[in-house]
Amino acid sequence: MPPEEENELLRSQLKESEEQARRAAQAGLDLLKQQDELQEQLEEQRVEMTNALEVWNLVHTV
Repeated sequence: MPPEEENELLRSQLKESEEQARRAAQAGLDLLKQQDELQEQLEEQRVEMTNALEVWNLVHTV
């Protein structure tokens, strides 16, 4: 293979590798965002359940 073709092939492979790394990084960021959103939902539900339990305890201890 002539050096020019080999260089072009290597450039193409490098470009593809860089694109794969970029996509993987974006997927990781997307997962972190989803995890944060789920954590917020979990905290909201915890607060709601705590409040409901406190109300239940007040009603049933009187």
